[in-house]
Order: sequence, then structure tokens, then C-alpha cells
Amino acid sequence: MERYEVTINRIAQGEIPVEQGIEWFQRLPEEEQRDALRDMNLCIHQSHPRESEIEEGIKLSGLKESYTPCVIMRKNNFNNARAKVLALPSDEWLKAFRLWLAIFTIADGRRRSTDCRTGCNHWWHNLEKL
Repeated sequence: MERYEVTINRIAQGEIPVEQGIEWFQRLPEEEQRDALRDMNLCIHQSHPRESEIEEGIKLSGLKESYTPCVIMRKNNFNNARAKVLALPSDEWLKAFRLWLAIFTIADGRRRSTDCRTGCNHWWHNLEKL
């Protein structure tokens, strides 16, 4: 597991309130924000969001649809979009974090309630054991 994945999963699963999670991200030094986004990239990739969940995540994030991370996620295929968001300048990272957190929360919630509803061995779905 990567350095920030536990915290990201705790936020997405509601163990840490979203606003508190956003404050956590904002308090990180810039270099660590980049690392946290890289870990978030792994999380969101593993959640396999559907196109509709990306749209729902844009709405849930509270960001304007015209913000760069939202446009990138909407206009590119998922893998290209993730790479482009990671390449954004640091002044876009908070928006990217908010957006990816919303998408991840939705997609991972679906997976926990469908694929993993009867139990699984994913450490990120078994945070109480950490």
C-alpha cells in the first residue's frame, strides 16, 4: 500500500469527513500533494469508474464543469485523462484532488456494494483490520 492510500480510502468511505480530508490535502507540502495525487491515481484506477460516475463525480465535487480537471476527465479516455490530470500545474491540484475523491467515492462505493458485498480481500475495503 502506498503512503497516502489509507487516508484517501478513509475519506472516500466516510471515516474522515470530506472537508477534513480536503484540509488534510491542503496542509501537505507541495511535493507531498503530488505524491498524494499519484496515490489517488492508483485508487481511482482500481475503482474502475463508469462514465456516468465521472459525470456524477463532477457534480458531487462542487467544482465548476469548466475547471480544467473536469474538462480533462470528460473529454479524454480514462487512462489519458488520469495522465493529463497528473501533469497539471500545482495550482490545479486541489481541484484535481476534489474531483478524483468524488469520482473514487462513487465508484468504490458501487464496487463495495456489488463485487465485494459478501466480503473480499482488498485491504482498502477492510480498513478496520489496519
